[in-house]
Amino acid sequence: MPIIKKHFSLSPLNDNPVVMSGNNITGGMSHKDGFPTIKFSVPQQEALLETQTLHLVGQFLVKESDGSIFDDAVVQNNDNLMNGVAMTKRTALNIPNWGGIKNVIDKVVIQSKKSLVEVSSAINYSQFEGLVEAYHYNKDDYLHTPLSRSLASGANADLVNRKVLSSVNHVAVGSIPNAQDRMVGQHFSIKINTDLLNTLPLHLGQDKLGGCLITIHLAPDSAVFHCRHRSRDVAQQPNCNFAQGVNYVLKNLKLEGRYVIPTAQENSAYPSQVSLNSRLNLINDVQSSINSSAYTPQLQFVKSMVNLYLDNDQTNNTDKNANNFRHPVGHKANQQAKNGLRFPFDYKTILQPNFESSYTRSGGIGAGDITPSALSVKGSHVGDVEVRKQFERALLGGIEAYHSSATIDLLNDSITEDYDTTGATADGVGNNCKPNCQGIGADFSFGMGGIQNLVNQDYNLTIESGVNTGSALLPPSRNNQPLLQQTFVRHQSQLNFSNLVKVI
Repeated sequence: MPIIKKHFSLSPLNDNPVVMSGNNITGGMSHKDGFPTIKFSVPQQEALLETQTLHLVGQFLVKESDGSIFDDAVVQNNDNLMNGVAMTKRTALNIPNWGGIKNVIDKVVIQSKKSLVEVSSAINYSQFEGLVEAYHYNKDDYLHTPLSRSLASGANADLVNRKVLSSVNHVAVGSIPNAQDRMVGQHFSIKINTDLLNTLPLHLGQDKLGGCLITIHLAPDSAVFHCRHRSRDVAQQPNCNFAQGVNYVLKNLKLEGRYVIPTAQENSAYPSQVSLNSRLNLINDVQSSINSSAYTPQLQFVKSMVNLYLDNDQTNNTDKNANNFRHPVGHKANQQAKNGLRFPFDYKTILQPNFESSYTRSGGIGAGDITPSALSVKGSHVGDVEVRKQFERALLGGIEAYHSSATIDLLNDSITEDYDTTGATADGVGNNCKPNCQGIGADFSFGMGGIQNLVNQDYNLTIESGVNTGSALLPPSRNNQPLLQQTFVRHQSQLNFSNLVKVI
């Protein structure tokens, strides 16, 4: 019997169409204007949801604090004026490198329609998804489809990402675009990646999932937008606070995919439970130069620990890129353990050299100590190869990336921008479009499906760094503040369709 597949396109249950009055926009889905959640209902039926085809599609608009749409005609006249006195919000406002449009999603929750029980939840969705994306694609990949469909541009964000803030350029110069026009707004298409939507086709029948309700919680504007530079000349750039009051609007949203109509034999053979690759998000902080943290995740089948670090002033701050994941400042060493015993590595991982290391010239021109800030290639002062490999394997399930944006060039660019201390100038200081994508990780799978039981058992992490030391050897923008530690626990779970109980 031939396979029967049917395409579907679902509108949100709470759809709020965009309305245009003159140059002002109302309506649409946005965090700011009262529609911070998007709800889709996938009906109960004797069909399989082909999860790999499921995409959220729509259009991305940006509007000013007064409600007016960004005028494409202005952008096209200024899109090469990225610095200096001519820099405006249209040429210097940005969206995150990693993930692009995915950064509008804060959380995804999936419920079964037969009982409204929550069967899947992904918190801090965009951070993890953007990071995984960075380890699957290099900077050249970001300039081609399908990544262009997510409005992401990776390490090329300083050339590309700002342009997605404008409407599609189809109107004459000087004319006002109509937000209701289907050509106005950047088109996007992204896959929704949660544990339940990354598995085999889901049976929507009454004795299985029973249909599902998918709720997408939108992120605040301050988590989506950031300025190109963290420091600008207020006198020469009067619009330097250009991120304040700017907000995004999503329109013409659809959930699209395919149903597969199973045969009687396929129906009877469908499993009573499904195995899921899940993740749990935990939050801690790093307050001192020798900092220890412990988690008891209460999970049976833990595959890896993925630890990300943000400076204390990075979140909800449009002067900083919230997706710039760097080593703890002055990172010197770390030690990971289970119940206090070193594991999965039976040694302390040491970065050598590190930013407390110094070089000494014995004589001649330039004799004396050489500090990290004086190095032309500052990335050469970070002996982090082992840390990078450990993190990569933790993130990707025990394997190493084939294509990746996590290059030595990116590391050097990121560190160079951290050390930029020339002060506020007409050209701007600290390029926020050079973010890193590093962290600290522990892989328990060893690339062979291994797991660890962390029920009533601890995962311990000790970090030696320059956090809160105020060391003159470290970047002044980072050397005297705590860090936020985001930990994603990657684990296996089982969902039983008969009772919708998720075993973790």
